[in-house]
Amino acid sequence: FSKFIILFCFIIVVLFSFSNPGNVSLGIWPLNDRVEVPIYFLIIFIFTIGFFIGSLYRIFKRLSH
Repeated sequence: FSKFIILFCFIIVVLFSFSNPGNVSLGIWPLNDRVEVPIYFLIIFIFTIGFFIGSLYRIFKRLSH
């Protein structure tokens, strides 16, 4: 059952990537340099970081009890 969920999520990510091919310009305020990255990469990266932060929070919460 979990293989179907993983396959479904993979298909959603691929379709999302194909439907959002545009670039976005990222910069940090005190610096003048900008980096152009695809929108799909930025969104997938943000969700991945959120997943790992949530997983670490759950692990530390479980260890404290």
